[in-house]
Amino acid sequence: MTSGVVEQFPVDSIWVDRDARQRRELKNIPELAASIARRGLIHFPIIERSGQLRTGERRWTAVKSLGWSHIPVQFTDQLDELELQALELEENVSRLDIEWKEECEAVAKYHELCLLRDATWNQTKTADALGYSKQAVAEKIAVARQLAVGNTRVSEAPKFSVARGIVQRTEARAAASAGIAATNAVLSATTVATEPVRKAPLLHEDFHEWSAAYTGPAFNFIHCDFPYGVNADKHDQGQAAAQGGYADGPDVYWKLVDTLSSAMDNVVASSAHLMFWFSMDYYHETKLALEAMGWAVNPFPLVWFKSDNTGILPDPSRGPRRVYETAFIGSRSDRLIVRAKSNVFAHAGQDKSIHMSEKPVPMLRHFMEMFVDEYSRVLDPTAGSANALKAASALGAPTVLGLERDAEFFARSSAAYFNQGDEDELLA
Repeated sequence: MTSGVVEQFPVDSIWVDRDARQRRELKNIPELAASIARRGLIHFPIIERSGQLRTGERRWTAVKSLGWSHIPVQFTDQLDELELQALELEENVSRLDIEWKEECEAVAKYHELCLLRDATWNQTKTADALGYSKQAVAEKIAVARQLAVGNTRVSEAPKFSVARGIVQRTEARAAASAGIAATNAVLSATTVATEPVRKAPLLHEDFHEWSAAYTGPAFNFIHCDFPYGVNADKHDQGQAAAQGGYADGPDVYWKLVDTLSSAMDNVVASSAHLMFWFSMDYYHETKLALEAMGWAVNPFPLVWFKSDNTGILPDPSRGPRRVYETAFIGSRSDRLIVRAKSNVFAHAGQDKSIHMSEKPVPMLRHFMEMFVDEYSRVLDPTAGSANALKAASALGAPTVLGLERDAEFFARSSAAYFNQGDEDELLA
Protein backbone atom coordinates (compact mmCIF):
# COMPACT_ATOMS: atom_id res chain seq x y z
CA MET A 1 0.00 0.00 0.00
CA THR A 2 1.60 3.29 -1.04
CA SER A 3 -0.97 5.67 0.49
CA GLY A 4 -1.13 7.08 4.02
CA VAL A 5 1.64 8.01 6.43
CA VAL A 6 4.88 6.12 5.90
CA GLU A 7 7.65 6.12 8.48
CA GLN A 8 11.12 4.61 8.67
CA PHE A 9 11.41 1.88 11.30
CA PRO A 10 14.48 -0.10 12.46
CA VAL A 11 14.56 -3.46 10.68
CA ASP A 12 15.85 -5.26 13.77
CA SER A 13 13.03 -3.83 15.93
CA ILE A 14 10.33 -5.60 13.93
CA TRP A 15 9.23 -8.96 15.34
CA VAL A 16 6.91 -11.76 14.29
CA ASP A 17 4.36 -13.65 16.36
CA ARG A 18 5.09 -16.97 14.72
CA ASP A 19 1.96 -18.69 16.03
CA ALA A 20 -0.22 -15.87 14.74
CA ARG A 21 1.48 -16.16 11.36
CA GLN A 22 0.84 -19.93 11.39
CA ARG A 23 4.42 -20.64 10.27
CA ARG A 24 3.79 -19.67 6.67
CA GLU A 25 6.61 -20.76 4.39
CA LEU A 26 8.48 -17.83 2.90
CA LYS A 27 9.11 -18.45 -0.79
CA ASN A 28 11.30 -16.78 -3.41
CA ILE A 29 13.07 -14.44 -0.98
CA PRO A 30 16.24 -14.07 -3.15
CA GLU A 31 14.11 -13.13 -6.18
CA LEU A 32 12.10 -10.63 -4.15
CA ALA A 33 15.29 -9.13 -2.67
CA ALA A 34 16.72 -8.70 -6.17
CA SER A 35 13.49 -6.99 -7.27
CA ILE A 36 13.57 -4.61 -4.28
CA ALA A 37 17.23 -3.83 -4.97
CA ARG A 38 16.34 -2.89 -8.56
CA ARG A 39 13.05 -1.06 -8.07
CA GLY A 40 12.90 -0.20 -4.40
CA LEU A 41 10.13 -1.15 -1.97
CA ILE A 42 6.82 -0.23 -3.58
CA HIS A 43 4.54 -1.91 -1.06
CA PHE A 44 5.30 -1.30 2.61
CA PRO A 45 4.96 -3.73 5.53
CA ILE A 46 2.30 -2.91 8.12
CA ILE A 47 3.19 -3.16 11.80
CA GLU A 48 1.83 -2.41 15.24
CA ARG A 49 3.39 0.41 17.25
CA SER A 50 5.13 -2.29 19.26
CA GLY A 51 6.93 -3.44 16.12
CA GLN A 52 4.84 -6.59 15.69
CA LEU A 53 4.55 -7.40 12.00
CA ARG A 54 1.02 -7.63 10.63
CA THR A 55 1.73 -7.98 6.91
CA GLY A 56 4.81 -8.03 4.71
CA GLU A 57 7.00 -10.75 6.24
CA ARG A 58 8.56 -11.64 2.89
CA ARG A 59 9.41 -7.99 2.18
CA TRP A 60 10.85 -7.54 5.67
CA THR A 61 12.92 -10.73 5.31
CA ALA A 62 14.14 -9.68 1.86
CA VAL A 63 15.17 -6.24 3.15
CA LYS A 64 17.08 -7.83 6.02
CA SER A 65 18.97 -9.96 3.52
CA LEU A 66 19.97 -6.76 1.71
CA GLY A 67 21.42 -5.33 4.91
CA TRP A 68 19.00 -2.44 5.29
CA SER A 69 19.00 -0.84 8.76
CA HIS A 70 15.55 0.79 8.37
CA ILE A 71 12.46 -0.01 6.35
CA PRO A 72 9.49 2.19 5.41
CA VAL A 73 6.36 0.96 7.19
CA GLN A 74 2.78 1.92 7.90
CA PHE A 75 1.21 1.57 11.32
CA THR A 76 -2.15 -0.10 11.76
CA ASP A 77 -3.54 2.90 13.67
CA GLN A 78 -2.85 5.16 10.69
CA LEU A 79 -4.81 3.14 8.17
CA ASP A 80 -8.27 4.08 6.92
CA GLU A 81 -11.13 1.63 6.51
CA LEU A 82 -10.16 0.63 2.97
CA GLU A 83 -6.59 -0.10 3.99
CA LEU A 84 -7.78 -2.06 7.02
CA GLN A 85 -9.93 -4.21 4.73
CA ALA A 86 -6.91 -4.86 2.54
CA LEU A 87 -4.89 -5.74 5.65
CA GLU A 88 -7.54 -8.22 6.77
CA LEU A 89 -7.65 -9.80 3.32
CA GLU A 90 -3.87 -10.11 3.19
CA GLU A 91 -3.92 -11.83 6.57
CA ASN A 92 -6.66 -14.18 5.35
CA VAL A 93 -4.58 -15.12 2.33
CA SER A 94 -1.67 -15.85 4.67
CA ARG A 95 -3.60 -18.44 6.64
CA LEU A 96 -2.51 -22.04 6.14
CA ASP A 97 -5.99 -23.50 6.60
CA ILE A 98 -7.83 -21.29 4.16
CA GLU A 99 -10.10 -23.12 1.70
CA TRP A 100 -9.11 -22.71 -1.95
CA LYS A 101 -12.27 -20.84 -2.96
CA GLU A 102 -11.85 -18.40 -0.08
CA GLU A 103 -8.20 -17.93 -1.00
CA CYS A 104 -9.05 -17.09 -4.61
CA GLU A 105 -11.77 -14.68 -3.53
CA ALA A 106 -9.46 -13.05 -0.97
CA VAL A 107 -6.65 -12.56 -3.52
CA ALA A 108 -9.11 -11.05 -6.02
CA LYS A 109 -10.63 -8.76 -3.40
CA TYR A 110 -7.20 -7.64 -2.20
CA HIS A 111 -6.22 -6.85 -5.78
CA GLU A 112 -9.44 -4.85 -6.32
CA LEU A 113 -8.93 -2.84 -3.13
CA CYS A 114 -5.37 -1.99 -4.13
CA LEU A 115 -6.62 -0.84 -7.52
CA LEU A 116 -9.02 1.52 -5.77
CA ARG A 117 -6.05 3.11 -3.99
CA ASP A 118 -3.65 3.09 -6.92
CA ALA A 119 -4.81 3.14 -10.54
CA THR A 120 -1.38 1.88 -11.64
CA TRP A 121 -1.66 -1.23 -9.47
CA ASN A 122 -1.23 -4.52 -11.33
CA GLN A 123 -1.11 -8.24 -10.70
CA THR A 124 2.68 -8.20 -10.39
CA LYS A 125 2.40 -5.85 -7.42
CA THR A 126 -0.27 -8.06 -5.85
CA ALA A 127 2.04 -11.05 -6.33
CA ASP A 128 4.92 -9.21 -4.65
CA ALA A 129 2.68 -8.14 -1.78
CA LEU A 130 1.19 -11.55 -1.07
CA GLY A 131 4.15 -13.78 -1.83
CA TYR A 132 2.76 -15.49 -4.92
CA SER A 133 4.10 -15.74 -8.42
CA LYS A 134 2.47 -13.47 -10.99
CA GLN A 135 1.03 -16.55 -12.70
CA ALA A 136 -0.52 -17.80 -9.46
CA VAL A 137 -2.19 -14.44 -8.85
CA ALA A 138 -3.57 -14.36 -12.39
CA GLU A 139 -4.94 -17.89 -12.01
CA LYS A 140 -6.57 -17.20 -8.64
CA ILE A 141 -8.17 -13.99 -9.86
CA ALA A 142 -9.49 -15.77 -12.95
CA VAL A 143 -11.01 -18.53 -10.80
CA ALA A 144 -12.51 -15.95 -8.43
CA ARG A 145 -14.19 -14.20 -11.36
CA GLN A 146 -15.82 -17.44 -12.45
CA LEU A 147 -16.97 -18.10 -8.89
CA ALA A 148 -18.46 -14.60 -8.79
CA VAL A 149 -20.53 -15.15 -11.94
CA GLY A 150 -21.86 -18.47 -10.65
CA ASN A 151 -19.95 -20.92 -12.84
CA THR A 152 -21.10 -24.17 -11.25
CA ARG A 153 -18.41 -26.23 -12.94
CA VAL A 154 -15.84 -24.14 -11.08
CA SER A 155 -17.66 -23.93 -7.74
CA GLU A 156 -18.22 -27.69 -7.70
CA ALA A 157 -14.57 -28.50 -8.46
CA PRO A 158 -13.02 -30.60 -5.66
CA LYS A 159 -9.77 -28.62 -5.59
CA PHE A 160 -8.08 -25.55 -7.01
CA SER A 161 -6.11 -27.36 -9.71
CA VAL A 162 -9.35 -28.74 -11.17
CA ALA A 163 -11.05 -25.33 -11.01
CA ARG A 164 -8.01 -23.71 -12.62
CA GLY A 165 -8.11 -26.20 -15.48
CA ILE A 166 -11.81 -25.54 -16.07
CA VAL A 167 -11.23 -21.79 -16.17
CA GLN A 168 -8.23 -22.07 -18.48
CA ARG A 169 -10.20 -24.23 -20.92
CA THR A 170 -13.17 -21.85 -20.76
CA GLU A 171 -10.97 -18.84 -21.46
CA ALA A 172 -9.20 -20.62 -24.30
CA ARG A 173 -12.52 -21.64 -25.89
CA ALA A 174 -13.84 -18.10 -25.48
CA ALA A 175 -10.75 -16.67 -27.15
CA ALA A 176 -10.95 -19.19 -29.98
CA SER A 177 -14.61 -18.30 -30.46
CA ALA A 178 -14.10 -14.53 -30.45
CA GLY A 179 -16.94 -12.85 -32.25
CA ILE A 180 -19.29 -15.79 -31.87
CA ALA A 181 -21.81 -13.70 -29.96
CA ALA A 182 -22.34 -11.51 -32.98
CA THR A 183 -23.16 -14.45 -35.21
CA ASN A 184 -25.09 -16.62 -32.76
CA ALA A 185 -28.15 -14.38 -32.74
CA VAL A 186 -29.15 -15.13 -36.32
CA LEU A 187 -28.22 -17.88 -38.75
CA SER A 188 -31.58 -17.89 -40.49
CA ALA A 189 -35.21 -18.09 -39.49
CA THR A 190 -35.11 -21.87 -39.83
CA THR A 191 -31.71 -22.71 -38.36
CA VAL A 192 -31.36 -21.07 -34.95
CA ALA A 193 -32.45 -23.26 -32.06
CA THR A 194 -33.08 -20.34 -29.72
CA GLU A 195 -35.60 -18.49 -31.91
CA PRO A 196 -38.93 -17.61 -30.22
CA VAL A 197 -40.92 -19.95 -32.47
CA ARG A 198 -40.56 -23.56 -31.34
CA LYS A 199 -39.27 -24.92 -34.61
CA ALA A 200 -36.82 -27.78 -34.90
CA PRO A 201 -33.32 -26.60 -35.94
CA LEU A 202 -33.41 -28.81 -39.03
CA LEU A 203 -33.05 -28.19 -42.74
CA HIS A 204 -34.29 -30.55 -45.42
CA GLU A 205 -30.96 -30.44 -47.24
CA ASP A 206 -28.39 -32.76 -48.77
CA PHE A 207 -25.01 -32.24 -47.09
CA HIS A 208 -23.17 -32.60 -50.40
CA GLU A 209 -25.07 -29.75 -52.02
CA TRP A 210 -25.55 -27.58 -48.92
CA SER A 211 -21.88 -27.55 -47.91
CA ALA A 212 -20.70 -26.58 -51.38
CA ALA A 213 -22.95 -23.49 -51.37
CA TYR A 214 -22.64 -22.50 -47.68
CA THR A 215 -21.27 -19.02 -46.94
CA GLY A 216 -22.43 -18.37 -43.36
CA PRO A 217 -20.62 -18.46 -39.99
CA ALA A 218 -18.44 -21.53 -39.50
CA PHE A 219 -19.24 -24.26 -36.96
CA ASN A 220 -16.87 -25.28 -34.16
CA PHE A 221 -18.43 -28.61 -33.21
CA ILE A 222 -19.24 -31.10 -35.94
CA HIS A 223 -21.19 -34.23 -35.02
CA CYS A 224 -20.97 -36.78 -37.82
CA ASP A 225 -23.13 -39.88 -37.75
CA PHE A 226 -22.85 -40.91 -41.37
CA PRO A 227 -24.12 -44.27 -42.62
CA TYR A 228 -21.27 -46.62 -41.64
CA GLY A 229 -20.77 -48.12 -45.08
CA VAL A 230 -21.27 -51.68 -43.81
CA ASN A 231 -24.52 -52.52 -45.62
CA ALA A 232 -26.47 -52.33 -42.35
CA ASP A 233 -29.64 -52.02 -44.41
CA LYS A 234 -29.17 -55.70 -45.25
CA HIS A 235 -28.44 -56.78 -41.63
CA ASP A 236 -30.71 -57.50 -38.69
CA GLN A 237 -32.46 -60.33 -40.43
CA GLY A 238 -34.14 -58.11 -43.00
CA GLN A 239 -35.82 -55.78 -40.44
CA ALA A 240 -34.09 -52.61 -41.62
CA ALA A 241 -36.91 -51.56 -43.91
CA ALA A 242 -39.46 -51.80 -41.10
CA GLN A 243 -37.21 -49.77 -38.79
CA GLY A 244 -36.42 -46.92 -41.14
CA GLY A 245 -33.65 -48.24 -43.32
CA TYR A 246 -31.35 -46.22 -45.56
CA ALA A 247 -28.60 -46.86 -48.09
CA ASP A 248 -25.46 -47.97 -46.24
CA GLY A 249 -22.94 -49.06 -48.84
CA PRO A 250 -19.23 -48.16 -48.72
CA ASP A 251 -19.72 -45.69 -51.56
CA VAL A 252 -22.25 -43.72 -49.46
CA TYR A 253 -19.87 -43.53 -46.52
CA TRP A 254 -16.78 -42.47 -48.41
CA LYS A 255 -18.64 -39.88 -50.47
CA LEU A 256 -19.76 -38.22 -47.20
CA VAL A 257 -16.21 -38.35 -45.88
CA ASP A 258 -15.00 -36.65 -49.06
CA THR A 259 -17.65 -33.94 -48.68
CA LEU A 260 -16.58 -33.28 -45.11
CA SER A 261 -13.05 -32.85 -46.38
CA SER A 262 -14.22 -30.36 -49.00
CA ALA A 263 -16.20 -28.44 -46.34
CA MET A 264 -13.23 -27.81 -44.03
CA ASP A 265 -12.61 -24.31 -45.42
CA ASN A 266 -16.13 -22.84 -45.50
CA VAL A 267 -18.12 -24.90 -42.96
CA VAL A 268 -15.66 -25.86 -40.20
CA ALA A 269 -14.19 -23.16 -37.92
CA SER A 270 -10.42 -22.81 -37.63
CA SER A 271 -10.73 -23.97 -33.99
CA ALA A 272 -13.16 -26.87 -33.75
CA HIS A 273 -13.97 -30.31 -32.41
CA LEU A 274 -15.25 -33.31 -34.32
CA MET A 275 -17.21 -36.29 -32.98
CA PHE A 276 -17.21 -38.85 -35.76
CA TRP A 277 -19.09 -42.18 -35.52
CA PHE A 278 -17.61 -45.00 -37.56
CA SER A 279 -17.48 -48.76 -37.94
CA MET A 280 -14.40 -50.62 -36.71
CA ASP A 281 -14.33 -52.12 -40.22
CA TYR A 282 -12.86 -48.79 -41.33
CA TYR A 283 -10.90 -47.72 -38.23
CA HIS A 284 -7.55 -47.23 -39.95
CA GLU A 285 -8.86 -45.80 -43.20
CA THR A 286 -11.19 -43.37 -41.43
CA LYS A 287 -8.49 -42.15 -39.06
CA LEU A 288 -6.14 -41.46 -41.97
CA ALA A 289 -8.88 -39.66 -43.91
CA LEU A 290 -9.71 -37.38 -40.97
CA GLU A 291 -6.04 -36.64 -40.32
CA ALA A 292 -5.61 -35.74 -43.98
CA MET A 293 -8.33 -33.09 -43.48
CA GLY A 294 -6.31 -31.52 -40.67
CA TRP A 295 -7.99 -33.11 -37.67
CA ALA A 296 -5.80 -34.32 -34.80
CA VAL A 297 -7.48 -37.66 -34.10
CA ASN A 298 -7.38 -39.36 -30.70
CA PRO A 299 -6.64 -43.03 -31.40
CA PHE A 300 -8.79 -44.10 -28.42
CA PRO A 301 -12.40 -43.77 -29.57
CA LEU A 302 -15.53 -43.01 -27.59
CA VAL A 303 -17.52 -46.19 -26.97
CA TRP A 304 -21.27 -46.49 -26.56
CA PHE A 305 -21.94 -49.87 -24.93
CA LYS A 306 -25.52 -50.96 -25.52
CA SER A 307 -26.44 -52.20 -22.06
CA ASP A 308 -29.48 -54.09 -23.37
CA ASN A 309 -27.19 -56.14 -25.67
CA THR A 310 -28.85 -54.96 -28.85
CA GLY A 311 -26.86 -54.22 -31.98
CA ILE A 312 -26.00 -55.26 -35.50
CA LEU A 313 -25.77 -58.99 -36.16
CA PRO A 314 -23.96 -59.18 -39.52
CA ASP A 315 -23.94 -62.98 -39.76
CA PRO A 316 -25.87 -64.92 -37.10
CA SER A 317 -24.27 -68.17 -38.26
CA ARG A 318 -20.64 -67.08 -37.99
CA GLY A 319 -20.15 -64.15 -35.60
CA PRO A 320 -21.34 -62.23 -32.56
CA ARG A 321 -23.75 -59.38 -32.24
CA ARG A 322 -21.93 -56.05 -32.12
CA VAL A 323 -23.16 -54.39 -28.93
CA TYR A 324 -21.02 -51.26 -28.99
CA GLU A 325 -20.44 -48.35 -31.36
CA THR A 326 -17.43 -46.07 -31.64
CA ALA A 327 -16.70 -42.43 -32.41
CA PHE A 328 -13.42 -40.65 -33.06
CA ILE A 329 -12.57 -37.37 -31.33
CA GLY A 330 -10.99 -34.86 -33.67
CA SER A 331 -9.49 -31.49 -32.79
CA ARG A 332 -8.59 -28.64 -35.10
CA SER A 333 -6.04 -26.06 -33.90
CA ASP A 334 -5.68 -27.82 -30.55
CA ARG A 335 -9.12 -26.73 -29.32
CA LEU A 336 -9.50 -27.45 -25.58
CA ILE A 337 -12.37 -29.49 -24.19
CA VAL A 338 -14.96 -28.20 -21.73
CA ARG A 339 -14.40 -31.00 -19.23
CA ALA A 340 -13.08 -34.56 -19.13
CA LYS A 341 -15.55 -37.44 -19.36
CA SER A 342 -15.28 -41.22 -19.47
CA ASN A 343 -14.77 -42.49 -23.00
CA VAL A 344 -17.24 -45.36 -22.41
CA PHE A 345 -20.94 -44.92 -21.70
CA ALA A 346 -23.47 -47.70 -21.13
CA HIS A 347 -27.02 -47.10 -22.24
CA ALA A 348 -29.77 -49.18 -23.78
CA GLY A 349 -30.33 -48.94 -27.51
CA GLN A 350 -32.69 -46.23 -28.72
CA ASP A 351 -36.26 -46.99 -29.77
CA LYS A 352 -36.19 -46.91 -33.55
CA SER A 353 -39.14 -44.61 -34.11
CA ILE A 354 -37.47 -42.53 -36.83
CA HIS A 355 -34.84 -44.79 -38.40
CA MET A 356 -32.85 -47.94 -37.67
CA SER A 357 -29.73 -46.31 -36.19
CA GLU A 358 -30.98 -43.77 -33.66
CA LYS A 359 -28.65 -42.91 -30.81
CA PRO A 360 -29.99 -42.06 -27.34
CA VAL A 361 -29.85 -38.48 -26.10
CA PRO A 362 -28.35 -39.32 -22.65
CA MET A 363 -25.42 -41.10 -24.29
CA LEU A 364 -24.85 -38.26 -26.76
CA ARG A 365 -25.08 -35.70 -23.99
CA HIS A 366 -22.52 -37.59 -21.88
CA PHE A 367 -19.90 -37.40 -24.63
CA MET A 368 -20.88 -33.91 -25.81
CA GLU A 369 -20.27 -32.50 -22.35
CA MET A 370 -16.60 -32.59 -23.36
CA PHE A 371 -17.16 -30.30 -26.33
CA VAL A 372 -20.34 -28.25 -26.12
CA ASP A 373 -20.94 -25.08 -24.09
CA GLU A 374 -22.08 -21.49 -24.55
CA TYR A 375 -19.33 -20.95 -27.14
CA SER A 376 -20.44 -23.77 -29.44
CA ARG A 377 -21.89 -23.64 -32.93
CA VAL A 378 -23.04 -27.18 -33.63
CA LEU A 379 -23.59 -28.84 -37.00
CA ASP A 380 -24.88 -32.36 -37.65
CA PRO A 381 -24.69 -32.88 -41.43
CA THR A 382 -26.77 -36.08 -41.39
CA ALA A 383 -29.05 -35.38 -38.45
CA GLY A 384 -31.43 -38.34 -38.75
CA SER A 385 -33.44 -38.42 -35.51
CA ALA A 386 -32.00 -35.01 -34.46
CA ASN A 387 -31.10 -36.45 -31.06
CA ALA A 388 -27.60 -34.94 -31.27
CA LEU A 389 -29.20 -31.53 -31.71
CA LYS A 390 -31.35 -32.06 -28.64
CA ALA A 391 -28.29 -32.99 -26.58
CA ALA A 392 -26.31 -29.98 -27.81
CA SER A 393 -29.17 -27.57 -27.12
CA ALA A 394 -29.55 -28.96 -23.59
CA LEU A 395 -25.86 -28.24 -22.98
CA GLY A 396 -26.30 -24.56 -23.79
CA ALA A 397 -25.11 -24.36 -27.39
CA PRO A 398 -26.59 -21.10 -28.72
CA THR A 399 -26.65 -22.35 -32.31
CA VAL A 400 -27.41 -25.87 -33.49
CA LEU A 401 -28.21 -26.96 -37.00
CA GLY A 402 -29.01 -30.34 -38.52
CA LEU A 403 -29.30 -31.38 -42.15
CA GLU A 404 -31.42 -34.30 -43.32
CA ARG A 405 -31.80 -35.23 -46.98
CA ASP A 406 -34.45 -37.95 -46.56
CA ALA A 407 -37.89 -36.33 -46.67
CA GLU A 408 -39.52 -38.96 -44.47
CA PHE A 409 -36.81 -38.83 -41.79
CA PHE A 410 -36.88 -35.02 -41.89
CA ALA A 411 -40.66 -34.96 -41.36
CA ARG A 412 -40.52 -37.48 -38.51
CA SER A 413 -37.64 -35.72 -36.75
CA SER A 414 -39.21 -32.29 -37.10
CA ALA A 415 -42.54 -33.51 -35.76
CA ALA A 416 -40.95 -35.36 -32.83
CA TYR A 417 -38.37 -32.74 -31.84
CA PHE A 418 -40.46 -31.14 -29.08
CA ASN A 419 -42.37 -34.24 -28.03
CA GLN A 420 -43.69 -34.38 -24.48
CA GLY A 421 -41.10 -36.08 -22.33
CA ASP A 422 -38.06 -34.72 -24.17
CA GLU A 423 -37.13 -32.72 -21.09
CA ASP A 424 -36.91 -35.90 -19.00
CA GLU A 425 -34.81 -37.60 -21.65
CA LEU A 426 -32.38 -34.67 -21.82
CA LEU A 427 -31.88 -34.78 -18.07
CA ALA A 428 -31.52 -38.58 -17.86
